[in-house]
Amino acid sequence: MKNQKENIIQVATKLFYEQGYKNTYLDQIAADCEITKPLITYYFKSKSNLAREVTEKFLVEHKNRVAFRLYLEYFKGKPADLQVSTAVEIRLYDMLHLCDPNVMRFIKEHADEKHEDTFSQSVVHLYKIHDRRYKLKLKRCPDEISMIARSAMASSLSVKLAYANGEFDCSQEECLDYLTSLHFVLMHIEESRIDEIIDESKRVLQLIPFEIKPYFQVV
Repeated sequence: MKNQKENIIQVATKLFYEQGYKNTYLDQIAADCEITKPLITYYFKSKSNLAREVTEKFLVEHKNRVAFRLYLEYFKGKPADLQVSTAVEIRLYDMLHLCDPNVMRFIKEHADEKHEDTFSQSVVHLYKIHDRRYKLKLKRCPDEISMIARSAMASSLSVKLAYANGEFDCSQEECLDYLTSLHFVLMHIEESRIDEIIDESKRVLQLIPFEIKPYFQVV
C-alpha cells in the first residue's frame, strides 16, 4: 500500500501532465488524495518543490529502467559502456520533451515560475560517476562538477524550448544529436569519441524499441 507521500506524487504527476503545472493547484491535489492541503506543504513545502520531486522520481526510474534493459538486451552480460548507456538515457529523456507537448508544457511552466527547482541533483551524481570511471579532465575546483551539471541542464532546457517554439531549422534528429553531445562536450570528451558515442546510442535505439507514453513514461 502506498504511503501518503507516494500517493501525493502519483496524483500530482497525473494532474501536472493533464493540466500543466500552472493550472494544477495544491487544493485539487489534496482533494484527489483525500487529505488536507497543509499535509502536502508538510511533505513538500511548495508546489514548485513537489514538481521537482515528480521530475526527480521520473529521472531515477528512467535511468534504472534504461540501464537494466541495456544490460539485458544490448550488452548481454558484457561490461556496460557507461558513456553509451548515458547517451541513450539522455536521448530518450529529451525525446520525451520534444515528442510529448504535455511534458514540454509542464517543464516550461515550472521553469517560468521557479527555474532553480528544475535542476536535479541526480545529474550531479551522474557526472560524478563519469568522473570516477573516466577521470574527466577537470580543473578540480570544489564545485566544478556541479557547475557542469547545471550548465548542461540549463542549456538543454533552453535548446528544447527554442526548438519547440520553432526557432531552429534543424530536424528533431539533429536537435537530439546536439542535446546528447552537449553533456559529453562539457565533460571534455574528445570530439571523435563523442561521435562514436552518439552513433552507437542511435544503433541501440534501433535495436531496442522504447516507447514514449503519457504521464512522463518512457518504456
